[in-house]
Amino acid sequence: MTSAVEHHTVVQINVADRLAHFAQRMPLSVAVACPGHGDAAGRNSYATCTFAELDRDATALARGLVDLGVTPGTRLVLLVKPGVEFVKLVFALLRSGATTILIDPGMGKKHLVNCLAAAEPAGFVAISPAQAVRTLLKSRFPQAKLNVTVGRRWFWGGTTYKQLLSAGTNSGTRLPTSRATDPAAIIFTSGSTGPPKGVLYTHQMFDTQVAEIRREYDLQPGGADLACFALFGLFNSAMGITTVFPKMDFSRPASADPRKLLSAASDWQVTQAFGSPAVWDKLSRYCEHHGEQIPTLRKIFSCGAPVPAKVLQRTLAYVDAYAEMHTPYGATESLPVATIAASEVLSETAEQTACGAGVCVGRKFESIDWRVIRISDEPITNIADVEELPMGEIGELIVRGPQVSPQYDGELRVASCELREKESTRVSKLASHNSMTKITDGISIWHRMGDVGYLDSQGRFWYCGRKNHRIETSEGTLFSVPCEEIFNTHPDVARTALVGIGPAGGATPLLVVEPSGTLLRRCGKNWSRSDYHRLQAELLELAKGYEITKHIAQPIFHPGLPVDVRHNSKINREQLAKWATRELGGHKLQH
Repeated sequence: MTSAVEHHTVVQINVADRLAHFAQRMPLSVAVACPGHGDAAGRNSYATCTFAELDRDATALARGLVDLGVTPGTRLVLLVKPGVEFVKLVFALLRSGATTILIDPGMGKKHLVNCLAAAEPAGFVAISPAQAVRTLLKSRFPQAKLNVTVGRRWFWGGTTYKQLLSAGTNSGTRLPTSRATDPAAIIFTSGSTGPPKGVLYTHQMFDTQVAEIRREYDLQPGGADLACFALFGLFNSAMGITTVFPKMDFSRPASADPRKLLSAASDWQVTQAFGSPAVWDKLSRYCEHHGEQIPTLRKIFSCGAPVPAKVLQRTLAYVDAYAEMHTPYGATESLPVATIAASEVLSETAEQTACGAGVCVGRKFESIDWRVIRISDEPITNIADVEELPMGEIGELIVRGPQVSPQYDGELRVASCELREKESTRVSKLASHNSMTKITDGISIWHRMGDVGYLDSQGRFWYCGRKNHRIETSEGTLFSVPCEEIFNTHPDVARTALVGIGPAGGATPLLVVEPSGTLLRRCGKNWSRSDYHRLQAELLELAKGYEITKHIAQPIFHPGLPVDVRHNSKINREQLAKWATRELGGHKLQH
């Protein structure tokens, strides 16, 4: 019989403990490989470390951090390029009890500085250029006293990575233990649907993510992962899988050189890989045109935005014949939520997607509870106040589970990500972040995903777009993804974005079209008004065949739709709506 005391036992969790397990089980196996100087099993030009080295150095660095003054909850910014040192530092920060602040450098200098200042860090663990900027802007970071430079230290003081490692190696400092609910990190959203927000990650969230991903996809120790998204790659070390960082700019994944990705995949005989839809689109096109293959690749993952069926099909054509491709669904605040295999998409759901059914993101993970509720733009504080919708009806998705963040970082910190001169507006907006996205049932927290869609008879969620991308017209409400996917079937279309022009309730739905590269290459400088009008006419004719698209106004063309900085895949429809308004001026839209 369980005692009352046992019910209140504090659960101690740290995902770094999983690394220790594999350091004992497979100490000499390579844990991390990245372009650089080194030689591992004949693989020149890679810097590497084994699981034993990773575990040992992460512990030493953690002790060095504690001796430096880091205590549980100390906020430290991590700005280090993906590689061996990056992975060691992540696990060191976890073991030290620090709260690691992670952010995408690609979001732009203004957003980056504002968000980091808002997080009120006690220090920076960063490369030399980042430390130089931090020093020049020291008034924005008054509490940043615990600074570690990865690389050469110049005029800003503090210690270096090498000094920290050396000091920690000779230290006998006892490391703190972490509880499930202790903060482990603040990870900022990409800002693709508004100002970036700092999401609180607990130790339980990280541990659940590793456990769920390993279980759902049956990932076994001994494999090698081509990590085209650095944060996802960190899970590998906690699963006994080699992380191979290719030579690429991780802040601009769509710019990755396919030849370098293929080289890393071949050098390490990778068995799995993670990349955004933009990466797989570019890599698969290259393989198609040059006859390249990755024959060892058996498990492929992509998330960040819906993956077009043609990209799934093209990707599977150049890997192992029995390879599986999966598209996990979730958000920074809650990941993973659901998953679907490419085989199910290609054999069943893609056809429905092309006819306006939305994009099926699959079935939920075992640890997740979810509901589809009536769409509301107002705060909902209690689960008793929600109206759950029946199967097949579009509403907004709410989820709960151990991988769901309990809150955003402090309201004032989040608010500071916006411009300082908008003080009153900023504070009011900041105060609403948690109230707009969190619902309680008195025991647990439900997160409002901000996504709309519906559940089908098989328990799968069909994604129909972001809630704030819906367009309320005089004829009814249109949802972005179902409409766009109808037009995306046209061979001369790369992708589309549905935006609304005018006030809610009377908005005019407008289609912004990015022509396909094939069309542009075919026409070249000869792209004429006749080509323009032909494609417009064909898209309007396509629109007439479906109830949800028949009222969409005459399409306009854009050379390259703006996308998010993290995955280079999510379309920024807010930005497009402003562009379209300027582009059209006083011209009347035609239907």
